[in-house]
Amino acid sequence: MRWWRLPFSGEPYQRTLFLLLSVPLAVWALVDRGAAQRRAAGALLGAEPALSRLRVLAAVPLDLVTLVVAGYCWTGVLLNVVYPIRPLLGMDGEYRDAWGGPTLAGVWAVHALGGLGFWLLVPWVLRGYAALWRRVCVVPPR
Repeated sequence: MRWWRLPFSGEPYQRTLFLLLSVPLAVWALVDRGAAQRRAAGALLGAEPALSRLRVLAAVPLDLVTLVVAGYCWTGVLLNVVYPIRPLLGMDGEYRDAWGGPTLAGVWAVHALGGLGFWLLVPWVLRGYAALWRRVCVVPPR
């Protein structure tokens, strides 16, 4: 896949969903021996891995960091792209000192461009976290 096509494919959004679900699935792995996590990894990451329960639990700190990073990244994209509705979300709507100010149009343009640029970068960040998760959790074939 070409590097510029990644944000337009479904792959980053499937990875995001898996990475957001990885903490609850790791806890649930204690009950069902990792069956749900194996199915989720197969459906969302593209291949059904042979998981080890110990490895899945050892990856919980990575899962927590990933949860924070994915949440921060996608929130940053969303809040920049929809900058005009920030006051509806309870955020400060003052734009005179914001990037792109002092006009409202300039602020909207700068934040929208920043959000779109960040949107193109986030899939690559999450691709790295998904690859790291597979490296930690998947038992290599013998």
